[in-house]
Amino acid sequence: MELGTIIDPVMTLITEHWLGTTATLSGAGLAIGTMIFAHIRRPKSSTSEPGPYFTEAKLLSPPLTRPAYSDRMAYVLSEMASLAYFQFEGKSGLIEDAVNIALEKKLSKEVDIREFLENYTTELMGGERRLGKESMKNLLNNSGFTLLDVINIDETQGFICKRTANNESPYLVLAFRGTEKKISDWLTDVKCVPTIDGKSRIHTGFLEAFTKNNDSDGNSVEDKIRKILEQPEARDESNDLLPLFVTGHSLGGALALLATKIVAPDVNGACYTFGAPRVANYEYFRSIKTPVFRIVNSSDIVPRVPPGAIMMIVVHAIKALAWLTSFVPLVASLFDKLEEIFDKLNGYRHFGDLRYLSDVAEGQFNTVRLLTNPPAIDRIVWMWRRMGKSVFVPIKSHGMSIYRKKLVQIANGRNR
Repeated sequence: MELGTIIDPVMTLITEHWLGTTATLSGAGLAIGTMIFAHIRRPKSSTSEPGPYFTEAKLLSPPLTRPAYSDRMAYVLSEMASLAYFQFEGKSGLIEDAVNIALEKKLSKEVDIREFLENYTTELMGGERRLGKESMKNLLNNSGFTLLDVINIDETQGFICKRTANNESPYLVLAFRGTEKKISDWLTDVKCVPTIDGKSRIHTGFLEAFTKNNDSDGNSVEDKIRKILEQPEARDESNDLLPLFVTGHSLGGALALLATKIVAPDVNGACYTFGAPRVANYEYFRSIKTPVFRIVNSSDIVPRVPPGAIMMIVVHAIKALAWLTSFVPLVASLFDKLEEIFDKLNGYRHFGDLRYLSDVAEGQFNTVRLLTNPPAIDRIVWMWRRMGKSVFVPIKSHGMSIYRKKLVQIANGRNR
């Protein structure tokens, strides 16, 4: 039999069925390559004794009481984060607040006083929520909590309270107020060119709000928190800090994460944030041992800012365009400048264990699901699918009220 009588039919078969032949050969090549690689990487026999185990004695006692994620704690902290939005800075409520503000403005003319009162009333009618410090104490007391102190430094507000219910272990809650309808708060949010500290990159606006702005006594937010946590009421019988839970919504969530990093990086407790933006890069969070749980509601847009990994892709794309247009110096220099600008915003990443609240039809909160760390591609698809129904949904999805409604439904449903 001649060789051609064998080769010709084979070549005809390959030519007529090239796609299937290619797939078959590719599969065979992959299988053979895998077998060769597995053979090379196979465990080698050895007559030597295995190395010593458990040589690091100081690492053999991991913490066994550090709290894991809790539906009930998520509910409690969502209530605290919402309560932080009330204007509790005043001592007695509306009247004293108005008097103090008027005195600060040094109002003396009747026309100025009248204008001030009209504006003050308009603020209240427009949704400004005010709750005096004493009223705040009473509200917390009725729910088994004691207010230790409030934080009111520049545009950063929050409070620390203690669980004091009978037959329950005490714990502390530190809650921060989120973004208000104030220009100053929005300016804090947009100061996103990071402060660089070694390999760490931190949102400048958030960092300044926590560490640099001072009250009349020269205390920063950090200083104020440390002093409150040194109080005997915040300590147990051994003078150890009680379990501490840090929380906040939106900007408050960013401040809660900074508080965890700076004041409570290794405590018996946890940090729960709601709809919080990105705060820093991976390097900045390396020292945090306190559990961090970031709760994100369906198409909430705020956790998507400042841009995360997408900014890295943009920077590399601009760099490629600069290289491709290198023969046109003017255009290339423009891309180089853009790369420099965008690279300043590069590096922001989320930190913490994600809990995703699924989308629900209007008012049907009984259908909500709590998903743990769903893949990014799923979240992107869900967000854009929901955004397609209403351009205003990302704004509505950010409100603390919808977080509370979903979390109480989940906590009740899973703790029957």
